[in-house]
Amino acid sequence: MRLTPFAKLFITLIILGVIGYAFYHYKGADIRHWAVGDKPASTPASQEVGRSDFDALGNAPADPARNTGAAGVTGVALSGGGRLTRPLVVAINTWAGHAPGVVFNAGLDANAASNFRKRYGFDVKFVLLEDPAAKLAAFRKGDVDLMWNTVDNWAREASMLSEQNQKAKSIIMQDWSRGGDGIVSLSTIKSIEDLKGRKIACTQFTPSHFLLLYLLAQSGLATEDRVALEKAIIFTQDAPAAAAMFKARQVDAAVTWEPDLSAAVAARGDEAHVLVSTMAATNIIADTLCARQDIIDQAPETLRDFVHGWFDGIEMMKADPAAAYAVVGKALKLDSDTVSGMLSGLKLTPYADNAQFYGLTGGKAHYETLFDTAFVIWRKKGLVTRPVDAKDWADTRFIAALAQAYPGQAIQEPKIASRPASSQDRAIINKQIQIHFTPGSDQIMEGSYFVLDALGETMTSFGNTYLRVEGNTDSTGPNVVNLTLSERRALAVKEYVLKNFPNIQPARFQTIGRGSENPVAPNTTETGRQLNRRTDIKVILATQ
Repeated sequence: MRLTPFAKLFITLIILGVIGYAFYHYKGADIRHWAVGDKPASTPASQEVGRSDFDALGNAPADPARNTGAAGVTGVALSGGGRLTRPLVVAINTWAGHAPGVVFNAGLDANAASNFRKRYGFDVKFVLLEDPAAKLAAFRKGDVDLMWNTVDNWAREASMLSEQNQKAKSIIMQDWSRGGDGIVSLSTIKSIEDLKGRKIACTQFTPSHFLLLYLLAQSGLATEDRVALEKAIIFTQDAPAAAAMFKARQVDAAVTWEPDLSAAVAARGDEAHVLVSTMAATNIIADTLCARQDIIDQAPETLRDFVHGWFDGIEMMKADPAAAYAVVGKALKLDSDTVSGMLSGLKLTPYADNAQFYGLTGGKAHYETLFDTAFVIWRKKGLVTRPVDAKDWADTRFIAALAQAYPGQAIQEPKIASRPASSQDRAIINKQIQIHFTPGSDQIMEGSYFVLDALGETMTSFGNTYLRVEGNTDSTGPNVVNLTLSERRALAVKEYVLKNFPNIQPARFQTIGRGSENPVAPNTTETGRQLNRRTDIKVILATQ
């Protein structure tokens, strides 16, 4: 049959359309990311991480349309799907943060005593998978339905899953590290900035490594100093090995976790201390559980009840800690003292903490901030290539669906009493943040808002700290006027952060006006005067 010219044109257009769609769907993602400035990294020109790397992340409130499950979910109703008819398989490691689930299940295996079976009608099987690579392989293969992850590692694994066109979601936060991870150093090292030129031991591409890089990025170190420090890190096989190097006097500092953190300090006596730990940096290392997308689609009610049972497990542990320690110890082959020690370095997170973490209480989810920050860090290090959006890798419906089960539950955090500034205060981070003000006033200029938003996130991350805000002016005008103006500018910073981050306690701010007495540049030029119109920020330990 001979085709008419019109028919030939029509068929050609159809073929081109199919090719175009395939290119767009399967390869075009990389082009789209490149077009909006988020090109996948191959070999970055610079692998060192600084504050500027995070500026583009933004800290504005999350888009409600993308905040899945944040609103409109009541009771325990979930649309679509159903329940598993087989045991839910959950990959964990030898970590006491998994205790609520293990306690509620009365052990690792599915059994008649399990509260998941008795209260919710399904079985749960916990399997120990210590090696992250083996855990991810089992997850990809479908041998496990849920897997353990710190948020920083989840950003890496989400990118790896995306490369294989696999999808999964973080569905529950298990705990915050609260003293369980930290940096041990010589006592002469008083702040993160003092690590300049020192030897540091750390385990590469672990939460320890993330903690160190996060702290360095937040610090006041100059770019060249931070670059040199990162290049000089001595990487060890594991965190205990890093602690061992410090105990052997081979390094000046080490990033490790408990019980090796305390043991390293004890080994060197007065010449050593914990420089900073997650006791101060309270909201940086979070353990979560992530579910495969097919399980989410097939059995949302099972996952909802699993999350509910996990929260119930926290209450069981509060009611009878000794019994809980015995169950966990038997399951993980640990003695009760070890279990107790592990749990003392973390905070188990019930419904209220989860709701805040995933952004269900308003504002940008801190989960997103940690995920995005980790992705930036790992991309700079060449570990991830496929861009991933934090919102696409969490499903908050299971938390939101339990809102009515925990009416009025509040987050339990230590209250920090306000006190005057003291010369004895130890600032773990010293940094200068330039906030632009309208000349002669305390009106913050719009271009400084993103800096203040980042400051609010810093305070969220370092929950057990004060923030000292020191206002400064140039030398224009009388001293008494400048002093008053600098005080007002420091207060303006405080008021902005409190307004936009309502979970931050006002008592955590110290505001001081320095007037023009502390210039960082000559006041003889406009450029110098602009540099002097600034605020100095110090992150100060609240527990000393």
